[in-house]
Amino acid sequence: MKRFRIITTICLTAIAIMVVGNVWYLYSLYDSIKAQTIHTVTECVRRADILDIISRLNGASHGDDKSFIQMTLVLKGQKTEDGGYEYRNLLNNLSKTMSEYFHITEQSDKRIATRNYTSLDSIFNNELNNAGLYPERAMIRPAADCNGDYDALWSAEFAISDNQAPIYKAYFSPLHGHILRQMSGIIATSASILMLTGFLIWYLMHQVGRLRTIEQMKDDFTHNMTHELKTPVAVAYSAADSMLRYYDQSDEERNKRFLKIIMQRLSFLSGMIENILSMSMERFKTMQLNIETVEVRPLVEEVSGMIKLKADKPVRIDIDIPANLSVRADPLHLGNVLSNLMDNAVKYSGDSVDISIKADSRSITIVDNGVGIDNDNLPYIFDKFYRVTSGDRYEVGGYGLGLFYVKQIVGLLGWEINVTSRPGQGSQFTIKTVGNEER
Repeated sequence: MKRFRIITTICLTAIAIMVVGNVWYLYSLYDSIKAQTIHTVTECVRRADILDIISRLNGASHGDDKSFIQMTLVLKGQKTEDGGYEYRNLLNNLSKTMSEYFHITEQSDKRIATRNYTSLDSIFNNELNNAGLYPERAMIRPAADCNGDYDALWSAEFAISDNQAPIYKAYFSPLHGHILRQMSGIIATSASILMLTGFLIWYLMHQVGRLRTIEQMKDDFTHNMTHELKTPVAVAYSAADSMLRYYDQSDEERNKRFLKIIMQRLSFLSGMIENILSMSMERFKTMQLNIETVEVRPLVEEVSGMIKLKADKPVRIDIDIPANLSVRADPLHLGNVLSNLMDNAVKYSGDSVDISIKADSRSITIVDNGVGIDNDNLPYIFDKFYRVTSGDRYEVGGYGLGLFYVKQIVGLLGWEINVTSRPGQGSQFTIKTVGNEER
């Protein structure tokens, strides 16, 4: 178990580190996509600026044909090692060169109308939409305009070239939704892996808890069975030893008494072994019940009489069952079910016990004034080999199979059994005999 704890701790620590690393990666990815989005916005500003200048150029007097603009662009390349030239980031350089050209044209042509920021904003919003960005608000203002009204918005600066100061500043609503949509695949995958890992951890711990419970139940069963087997074996051994050591052929009565003791103990052991074998799940799956009409009150009275006879304490049993009530059941196994429930009521009680048995066409209820069962143990009392080990109940004879047998037989009959109990106030077992009618 210590090794298991160490391995589990290491694995959980590794998973925690991976989760933290994944969160950090998602945060970094968010920043990266945000930077890429702001760069896209900056390019939209550049295109809007160029289109705005073109619009104002067309509004000026430049002859009759305004359908085209003629210009000459000069792109500067970088010399390579082999003596040639390469033009890195061609489209980006072309865009910057066009921006420089149109601003020079704007400054040199006095007939061009002054800049209208309302028109520029309209063009900017259209470019953002063309780029797949849909902010609630988007506007362009001079770089010197740092109004506090834009504090809640994202911003992107625009300069004509890299070595010049910004001339515009674009403000737009935060695009968290756009960025998260870009990350939706990795977020969904990470969340799924995290939930699956959490489920597996929970399932592992749940199973380990069950295994520990089963291990404890096995130890309890072994202890209880050893205790139960030792008593009849010791009695039979003592009787046989007495006959061997002090055998007197003439004392027939004494010999019969010892033989009877041995036979009783061997019969008890045989019954115990049979009970253990009958608890096999495979045995229950193949068990054939002898279903017939059973008079409930006579059966309960018969079982009650046997319980009173073998009890070593005062037992009062109150029976409230209609004389004409009957059910469809196996009389032998139904009698065993009632015997188990009443026997437990006698075992788990004080110096005396009061048992109340009521029945109608839908249920059979057995109520006692015993020590009761606490809430921690109540969900497990029908499990195989399970026994309540709190208080002095651990010393009560048994091996945790009685209520398991009751649950299985009730299930085979197509019925249900429920229990309510409070420590110190007794227990109530209710068998719901669904589908049975009074005669």
